[in-house]
Amino acid sequence: MAFTEQLDEPLLVELHRYWIGCANGRRAPARSDIDPIDIPRLLPYVTLIEVLDRAGRFRCRLAGTKVEAMYGCALTNCFVDEAIDGHYRDHLLGLFRTLVDGFAPIYSENWFQPDKAQRIHIKSLMLPLSDDQQDINMVLSATVSTPDCANDKSAPLRIQDHFEPKNVTTRKL
Repeated sequence: MAFTEQLDEPLLVELHRYWIGCANGRRAPARSDIDPIDIPRLLPYVTLIEVLDRAGRFRCRLAGTKVEAMYGCALTNCFVDEAIDGHYRDHLLGLFRTLVDGFAPIYSENWFQPDKAQRIHIKSLMLPLSDDQQDINMVLSATVSTPDCANDKSAPLRIQDHFEPKNVTTRKL
């Protein structure tokens, strides 16, 4: 299955199309090519992650309201490895490292089951940004959940005991 065919979530498809348009034939757009005014409908689901070094330090520069609600805390200006715990943190950092090393978008699906009655499906699209077209300096990402757990006070993405990776796809550029 082709990378774009896995993007069955309209918000992720919209972000991917926007990213391709901003790249304008390059490997990836630069941070300066991304204008929030162009994607107001996506902003609640978007995060902008700064790549601080290739060893794997990442800082969340911006997190949309839906994303922060899913995590149950403010993420803006937090280091990813300090804001998230457990297996999900390790999984997420692994995805960021794969993106940085491979210079390619990543689509990821995960399940969280905070209790026996609830199972939440999380879909994320991570897209590289590069100012010099040699190294990735930022990651543009969108995360959605089914059912929408942004209003759930249990903050399922912080419940690490119930995380189950489902699918990860990398698209080579």
